[in-house]
Amino acid sequence: MNLFKFGAAAAPQQLFTFPTDLRDATAIQEILYLFSFGFLGAVASTEVKMKLQEFVLNKKKALAQRNLNHCISNDPRFWKTQHSSLDQSSPPQSGMSGAYNHPVLGMYDSKDDFPLRKTASEPNLKLRSRLKQKVAERRSSPLLRRKDSPVATALKKRPLDVTESACNSAPGSGPSSPNNSSSNISTENGVGSVINIQTEVRYIPLRYFIEDHRPLGRTQSAPLPQNAQALQQLVIQQQHHQFLEKHKQQFQQQQLHINKMLPKSNEASRQHESHPEETEEELREHQTFVEDQYIDSLVYDTLMLKHQCVCGNTNSHPEHAGRIQSIWSRLQETGLRSKCECIRGRKATLEELQTVHSEAHTLIYGTNPLNRQKLDSRKLLGTENVMLPVDNDTIWNEVHSFSAARLAVGCVIELVFKVATGELKNGFAVVRPPGHHAEESTPMGFCYFNSVAISAKLLQQRLNVNKILIVDWDVHHGNGTQQAFYSDPNVLYISLHRYDDGNFFPGSGAPDEVGIGLGIGFNVNIAFTGGLNPPIGDPEYLTAFRTIVMPIAHEFAPDIVLVSSGFDAVEGHPAPLGGYNLSAKCFGYLTKQLMGLAGGRIILALEGGHDLTAICDASEACVSALLGNELDPIPEKILQQTANVNAVHSIEKVIEIHSKYWHSLQHYSSTVSYSLIDAQKCDNEEAETVTAMASLSVGVKPLPEKK
Repeated sequence: MNLFKFGAAAAPQQLFTFPTDLRDATAIQEILYLFSFGFLGAVASTEVKMKLQEFVLNKKKALAQRNLNHCISNDPRFWKTQHSSLDQSSPPQSGMSGAYNHPVLGMYDSKDDFPLRKTASEPNLKLRSRLKQKVAERRSSPLLRRKDSPVATALKKRPLDVTESACNSAPGSGPSSPNNSSSNISTENGVGSVINIQTEVRYIPLRYFIEDHRPLGRTQSAPLPQNAQALQQLVIQQQHHQFLEKHKQQFQQQQLHINKMLPKSNEASRQHESHPEETEEELREHQTFVEDQYIDSLVYDTLMLKHQCVCGNTNSHPEHAGRIQSIWSRLQETGLRSKCECIRGRKATLEELQTVHSEAHTLIYGTNPLNRQKLDSRKLLGTENVMLPVDNDTIWNEVHSFSAARLAVGCVIELVFKVATGELKNGFAVVRPPGHHAEESTPMGFCYFNSVAISAKLLQQRLNVNKILIVDWDVHHGNGTQQAFYSDPNVLYISLHRYDDGNFFPGSGAPDEVGIGLGIGFNVNIAFTGGLNPPIGDPEYLTAFRTIVMPIAHEFAPDIVLVSSGFDAVEGHPAPLGGYNLSAKCFGYLTKQLMGLAGGRIILALEGGHDLTAICDASEACVSALLGNELDPIPEKILQQTANVNAVHSIEKVIEIHSKYWHSLQHYSSTVSYSLIDAQKCDNEEAETVTAMASLSVGVKPLPEKK
């Protein structure tokens, strides 16, 4: 029986004998596969193809009938990739076999055969070697799976169910087409032909299968970036888009918060009356969401530790890296850090720094020496005489100081904006170098950029925050912050500091420095005078808060509170650095009082403080207060103690100056010399008197009726 023709006019003696063994049926399948792809030099005639197919189907009929329930697999992992040559060589047949329930391969016309080629017969070993080489070339394509892919592994372990279905892609589409169905069947006249072959995989060499490929991730063949520069540009664009989306969401949250603070309209009131249960349920859900969303936060970065003198002697430099490192370790040891969200800081941009500082100042202290040399010399006019370091205390490291200074500002900005937009409840920024002494064009007192002032300016520019309260309880006056807002009526600056008639650093902060222009009355300096005999302590600061800070703050009604939180007034600092005797617990109570303002939106940014034990204790107390923990009680002795004479005179002078701007101060002018307990008793008695007066009713005798 004739099987194969090797040429246009092959002689009968060149034909092979049809195999009769069942194992040879698998070999016939291989031969059909090779002919279909044109791997063999010979091309089978239509009659030969029909005989081969009929033989294979007859041998497998019984096996296929027993497995009708499992004959078709819809798992795409077992599909094979379509090859376009099969469409040309295997047109469908419209008939169906009566004894076989599945579609059979159709009749083939001679016009659909491949063109006959004249080739010489070659040994099977050489043919298999050539086939293996071609398959390897196909597998080298990045769009095809590796040989050890999960698909190949699955094929080795289970019977093969192959279902050939109509292709969704255009005719002739290659294996790289995303929508290409793994089918080797063509459709003609609406009728398709399907071959179903089920046998053990070990009888079919896997090297003859073209493995399937992952679907393309993109809908079009767009070229990949060609170099690292293009990839970097793509990443920068994505980060920029994410940054814009982030600030857009923050702005929307801020606007939503502002709208909630406005009085409800009459229409909303009517809706509440008509559907009280529904409104209360929504309110409870909203409160639950807010409680889950609002968390306390910390910000810290080890890069700020690198801002240090090259001499490495921390004893001669009070402002050193051990300050923030010790505070961070204390918060970890006490478990407070684990109860807070630690946010990631960033470097402030040059544009952000220039909201408070001049361009020349920003370029000198905010860039590295290499970039500084590339700048336009006209931008650095007037800075020829700038010397680094600024002084013996305000050190400068050319390699790391500019990065640490910008990072300190950026950390405070990030924390302030997260609290202002409602993402976080409050926070504490463990940062250095400090900032409240830095003026527009002058660094001083360990400070280069004014972190708190820059954050306040950005709140005004980006979020349109109307009222910002800045409380500065560092023992030194914040001359840089005062300068930044001296004429701004939307920023209330209150500073408690050692003044001594201008003889203590920096020499500014007199009580009569109240602001200029529209900002008159919005700069409050509680300037303690009288030296250290006796030193200022807890009673004096508690009295100042009770009679000045909190009354003015409540009258001002801020939207957010920023604290320049220096701890150099805590006991343990020598006279040149402070000399006061406040306890760390006192700062916890001051923080708790400020939390009653602005809906609890308060941010503390570390400023001064150089005794490690003192600043660690004070930081622990403040973070505990921010978390809402119960604070250690103030000793009874402190509560019963009045402020010293020097402090009373200083406080009374401030009240005298600012009572014309803040009417709430008049009520407390007579209680400055009271202890905290006596003042509370006085307030309680007044409250009881007012309540009693309100409960009194005057009896009116009705007029007699006229007769």
